[in-house]
Amino acid sequence: MALTTRDLGPEDAEAIAALMLRIEADHPTGFCLAAGEVVEIMRDKADAVFDGAFDGDHLVAYTAVMPSLLTDRGQRFTLFGDVDPRRLGEGLGTLMLGRSVDRARAIHGDDGSGGPFRIAGAALADRDDQAELMRSACFDPGRHSFLMVAELPDGPPGLALPAGVTVEQFDPEASDELRNALNAAFADYPEFIDISREFWTLFMVTSAHTRHALSVVARDACGSVAAFVFAHEYAVPPSGGAGPEVHVPYVGTLHQHRGRGLATALLSRVLHLSRSAGYATASLNVDTANPTGALGIYERAGFRQLYRQDYFHLDA
Repeated sequence: MALTTRDLGPEDAEAIAALMLRIEADHPTGFCLAAGEVVEIMRDKADAVFDGAFDGDHLVAYTAVMPSLLTDRGQRFTLFGDVDPRRLGEGLGTLMLGRSVDRARAIHGDDGSGGPFRIAGAALADRDDQAELMRSACFDPGRHSFLMVAELPDGPPGLALPAGVTVEQFDPEASDELRNALNAAFADYPEFIDISREFWTLFMVTSAHTRHALSVVARDACGSVAAFVFAHEYAVPPSGGAGPEVHVPYVGTLHQHRGRGLATALLSRVLHLSRSAGYATASLNVDTANPTGALGIYERAGFRQLYRQDYFHLDA
């Protein structure tokens, strides 16, 4: 039967989630969503474009293009997607990647800015086919990250905070303050782009995966944000394990507070809180060249490397 392609909508969420599960069972992706999580993205990030390839009524490949807001440095498009493991080698990846690049170019052209833009995607380190697909589409290799996982510890955290520092859980009422603190903490990271209010609200405030009671924020004696560790939980654990698993999307310390052990103490607190809440494991992603030495912090906290992702980008 001939393949057909079309945009995907909320009515396709179950099919997307089922395809993601088939892919995850064949090889880890770190990004496997349940149907409700797919619907959340489609509902709350209306500029995201989901595209699908069908063999008859069966979804056999998908991609998603996630545009950022325009900045003085241009616009960034995050691309993810994959092919049903039973249909590898049929050219579906080439087809869908080409369609996604064309869609990103069209979106960027529609805004009338004419400025630079970057399309960024990832390939697993042991998936030579994915890396070759990106290279064949003129994507250049970039940075790398590790997906790390840890068993959660028993007992109290046992790590003291510096004098004058207080800790509180994530407060949605302080959302803008926390977003600004995160953007400041990561401002010197290579290729970092400020997180917009729209994406922050979706990813960190309103989504079902947020776990505010397990997310902690340290404040200095003046009440300003000094450091933070945030926690999420996804329907399918990013590590591919049985779960339940807490996922740590961000660990950050403001520049003037670095070197005081805040990230280590807060991460320890989050891991112990998660253990007390019934979680079995924790996972996180870390840039292999993180300039703050985060990899060492995570290894000392018991995290081990599960697999590596290689990032690619196409600039125009």
